[in-house]
Amino acid sequence: MSDRFPDVDWWRDRYGALLNAQDGFDDNHYVWKCTGYGHKNSISSENIYDSHTDFYAFKDN
Repeated sequence: MSDRFPDVDWWRDRYGALLNAQDGFDDNHYVWKCTGYGHKNSISSENIYDSHTDFYAFKDN
């Protein structure tokens, strides 16, 4: 299965760790439940940011 979003790193919404590194991660799912904390993360084009800084700037507004 190919990536829906090639070359995109997905980060946990609450904790900032890399989702791509989790066993079984597949960006063809629209929601990914973090294997570490169980938090659900949206996997969509609306959640792609250029950097962690951009993500946190958006989140704080």
